[in-house]
Amino acid sequence: MLKTAIKNWLLVRTDPELRDIAKIFKETAEHKGPRDPFSLECDKVFLDRLQFNPCALKMDFWEKHFELDSITHFEEISGRILDFGCGSGHLDVLLARRGMTVHGIDLSPIGIMIANRLREREPHDVKKLVTFSVVDVISQKPDGELFDSAWSAHVFEHIADPAPVLAGLHNWVKPGGHLLISVPLGTAYDDPGHVNHFFSAHELSQFLSPHIKIKRIEENNEFNVIRALCVFGGNHEQP
Repeated sequence: MLKTAIKNWLLVRTDPELRDIAKIFKETAEHKGPRDPFSLECDKVFLDRLQFNPCALKMDFWEKHFELDSITHFEEISGRILDFGCGSGHLDVLLARRGMTVHGIDLSPIGIMIANRLREREPHDVKKLVTFSVVDVISQKPDGELFDSAWSAHVFEHIADPAPVLAGLHNWVKPGGHLLISVPLGTAYDDPGHVNHFFSAHELSQFLSPHIKIKRIEENNEFNVIRALCVFGGNHEQP
């Protein structure tokens, strides 16, 4: 364990990509002062990642991530796409490189700062396709045009009650727009932040169906995930 910690420490200090991300934490801590500058749990996720799994904050990690291709299997996720729980934004930048228009939102200011730092490194034709902001969909509504569709990769396993979240997302996506939800299958990719474990497509369906219409749902045993393609009704219609 000590060897791993030293290896991670050296990696963060020698890798330009990770050193730039570490600088965000340093600047935030200096701005907020000595009293726990990373009090939000969603910020601590990224601090833990930087300390214990820094490779997961590198672009080449996400270039190989299986969720990157999941959207291409669901043609309904198109147009202006909202990424709910975008985290560090790596996947959204990669989708923009493929010509997709994406706006990533997250509760974590640190995550969005990392995402915007990544965006700034991209050429103009990519930057114009991807944007990020700190948003709480439960309490905030969009101040512009609604999105055509949305996706959420590995977020709903962290959400105890999906009702207010899905009601909030309804305000951000056009009536009839689709939402693609991807969650781990069973205990795959488990961490202490997971408050739900879905051991079958049926269990995920029971969790979501009282709050949103499910168009189709499938288990992927190759990557140990369950994906549900959902659709928002008009005027907050119940399923």
